[in-house]
Amino acid sequence: MMNPRKVLRALLASFAWVGLVSCHGTEPTYSVSGSVTGSSGAIAVKLNGGNDIFMSGNGDFKFTGKLLSGNAFNVQVVDANDDCTVSGGAGTIDQSDITGVAVSCVPQSLQNAIVRTAKLSGSRENPSVTTNASGVGGIILAAASTTITGGITISGLTPVASQIHIHQAPSGNPTGNGPAIITLLLAADGLTAVVPPGTALNANQVVSLRAGELYFNVATAANPNGEIRGPIELQGGVAASVAILDKSQVSPPTQSNALGGGTLLADLATGKVLISYITQNVTNVTGAAIHASTGPGTNGASIIPFGNLQANFDNAGSNLASPLSTAKMTAQNLADFAASLLYFEVDSQANPGGDIRGNITPQ
Repeated sequence: MMNPRKVLRALLASFAWVGLVSCHGTEPTYSVSGSVTGSSGAIAVKLNGGNDIFMSGNGDFKFTGKLLSGNAFNVQVVDANDDCTVSGGAGTIDQSDITGVAVSCVPQSLQNAIVRTAKLSGSRENPSVTTNASGVGGIILAAASTTITGGITISGLTPVASQIHIHQAPSGNPTGNGPAIITLLLAADGLTAVVPPGTALNANQVVSLRAGELYFNVATAANPNGEIRGPIELQGGVAASVAILDKSQVSPPTQSNALGGGTLLADLATGKVLISYITQNVTNVTGAAIHASTGPGTNGASIIPFGNLQANFDNAGSNLASPLSTAKMTAQNLADFAASLLYFEVDSQANPGGDIRGNITPQ
């Protein structure tokens, strides 16, 4: 018969082992996998901005990083040779592996819109910088156009009073340092910076954009050459739209002669608004927001109020409206975006229910 004290010690050791495992986590983890088709050369597939898989071309991929149920996942790609879309690559893990993520690429063409996003950090600087600051953003260049919209949203810094630019890295060297080509305009909150209205890229800069050689750079007093940097290179994984605002889209239409332009880039997995703003020339603005309608041409409630209202922000007569840097879209908001039910609206003293409006259509 076993000694009772030995039995007790064995039981206690067993309980301690179970407790230790529990403390270190025994929750099941899940993988993300899919395939690339149509790529004409090297491509990098990323999960949540990291976990890079480098591929020489088409084929299957499976990330080694594991996620817990409830974690967000977003698959994006870097491809300097193609224009790519990602299907089934963004959402939330729900107690099962994610399979069948489809990355579909086609040769670059002037007839394709360019949507590229960026994640900014100190580690991306050359040389790297130690900082708690970060940023997200992106730009949109419409098909058969050279005019861009976009910008960045910054976190972890006191409001920035220094220079924020888009730079052009040396050809063939996207991590190298290059000259500033566009100065971004800082919004009233000091944490949102946007591309000036009417900004256009020349042919060489469009080539650099497609090659991932343009980058955002935020300079501060502590780091005058740049505290955070982010290559404008990520494809897929975002809700993107550019809209024209006018009186004809208001329901019912107004008599306003004002015009505006709205930009939206949001993360499809988390709903984080990477950058959104409206430039407009409405007189006596009282508010601006993204709204959700119940159907084409109908009115709906504000889902993202634009608390930053700034008159004549570019010294050329344009007014700016943008949301807080913490703005997020819900899963329902993203579903409404996909169904083209969202719209930008600017209100005025003369038209408090909407002076101009721009219906948001996925890019």
